[in-house]
Amino acid sequence: MSELNLDIEPMQFKNIVVGVDESEQGYFALTNAVHQAHEDDANLIIASVLEMGDLSAIDALHLGVIKEKRAEIEANLARYKAYAESQGVKHVVTIFADGAKAGEALLQDVVPKVNADFIIVGAHSRDGFWESLGSQAAYIARHARISSMVARKSY
Repeated sequence: MSELNLDIEPMQFKNIVVGVDESEQGYFALTNAVHQAHEDDANLIIASVLEMGDLSAIDALHLGVIKEKRAEIEANLARYKAYAESQGVKHVVTIFADGAKAGEALLQDVVPKVNADFIIVGAHSRDGFWESLGSQAAYIARHARISSMVARKSY
């Protein structure tokens, strides 16, 4: 049996992306990301995605509906940023992304743009942008080329 090498240092992350939505699991992902960013003195990038695929065909073509959804997401991002700063995170930015699927938008657009080395998402939500039972979280866990965490609040 080989000997354990316990001299390995844990990673200290520099740029943490957290994908958030308006769900309890999304909030749990945010609190975990805030904790990790504070622990590592890392940059925290709070990202939310307007999934165009979730809109009906009529809503997707209606500029007023899209503007309303964008305004709602941007207001939520501002609240999340204020929360992170109130918890002592020094470097917080928000990113609003559009895409067909949240997982793809986060990994293909947001992560490279901010040079992220860690991504955190919630396990699933019933009402938010993440699809049933965490399919977007599973997508991220499978396809991320950086460290990832699926935050799951147990009940």
